[in-house]
Amino acid sequence: MRTSTFRTLTTVAVILAASLTARGVPMDAGTPASIGGIRFAADVAVAPSANGEGAVKINYAVMYDALHFMRHGDGYRARYEITAILYDRKGRQVTGDSWCETVTVATYDETNERHTASADEFLFVVPPGRYDLKLELTSLDTRAVGAIKREVTVPQMVPGELSLSTVVFETDAVVGGEGGVTSVRNPTRTYGESNPNARARIPIYGTPDSCYALRITVMDGRGLLKKTHEDTLVQTGFLREYVYEFTVLDLEVGSHVLKVEVTPLPEGKGISARSRFRVVTSPLSWGEDEEKMLAQISYVATRDEMDMLTSVSPEERGPAWDEFWAGRDPVPATAANEFKTEFLRRVGYANAQFRSIIDGWQTDMGRIYIQHGEPDDIDSQSVGQMLNAWEIWYYYDEHTKYVFVDRDGFSEFVLHEISRI
Repeated sequence: MRTSTFRTLTTVAVILAASLTARGVPMDAGTPASIGGIRFAADVAVAPSANGEGAVKINYAVMYDALHFMRHGDGYRARYEITAILYDRKGRQVTGDSWCETVTVATYDETNERHTASADEFLFVVPPGRYDLKLELTSLDTRAVGAIKREVTVPQMVPGELSLSTVVFETDAVVGGEGGVTSVRNPTRTYGESNPNARARIPIYGTPDSCYALRITVMDGRGLLKKTHEDTLVQTGFLREYVYEFTVLDLEVGSHVLKVEVTPLPEGKGISARSRFRVVTSPLSWGEDEEKMLAQISYVATRDEMDMLTSVSPEERGPAWDEFWAGRDPVPATAANEFKTEFLRRVGYANAQFRSIIDGWQTDMGRIYIQHGEPDDIDSQSVGQMLNAWEIWYYYDEHTKYVFVDRDGFSEFVLHEISRI
């Protein structure tokens, strides 16, 4: 049961008008990573203002393995509080809300699963302008805190203007005992072989009964065109949500840009918006470069396994890799190889999060992440007077902490120390 501590919500009103103008929308860069002791993801969608008030909708998700579970009865329980506050540019609180949540599981193994434990969304109504959003997720049992900070801009809608709101990314989720599938928000904007079906929900604001040409493109991080979709639509109301569905199995690992272009028909000036999303595992991103494959797998493979993979002839490499993956499969009875899926996810995450002048998997942070996965806890300090920025990753089951330091001030963290805890 969700408990509201304080809330400022009003009804979002809109004003319809007839004439059409258009303007571009800045790049929506995606979702920032949380910092601190609890990892979670949050995505923010902004609806433009037509009468002095706009909407800021926040979707968040936290995984089982990120929560701090405690023994409770016959199972395990994690309790946390999620708080969201919007500040104006002078640092004054404009609105905010806080909720308490409880997550229970039956077994210890479930507490370490990478599945969504809790997800929700909430709405604030504010005048147009620029705001600072602060999200905090606090464990009520250990007081560990994870935080996300980002800027939010609520645009002023000119009467009669054609506008695009923030694209909302969704994916499939299995619900019910019969294995039915439904669409759910994807605050992380990450996709891969375990969730290949992407869905972009595109809010279009315009004059009812107007006709528009719609063009959607997907480009990779190098700007190369990967997908194109075109359609013609009639604006049935002031707000029309267009849903574009696509698979990521034909996209390589890395950051991608989804671009939406809407143009009035028979003629008129169009408007466009761009949003980022990430592919963290892909069948296209493994097997292209044998040397890179061996370098990446050396992070987790034993000496004997590396000897086997490097000693075979070119024609034997395929069966050798199959043998390696099969030997690492924790549940051979299932169709999926959980070890391979998780390994490729970590490589994709490292490339997306830790990239500098070299690929993310080659950095110290990328290597430790691929070897050990998500830290149980993170301490960090941004650059200050006479000090370098640093981060400490804690892995409690391994009784180890890794200290990373940004020695040159360019956000390239190198491993400084490994110690027992």
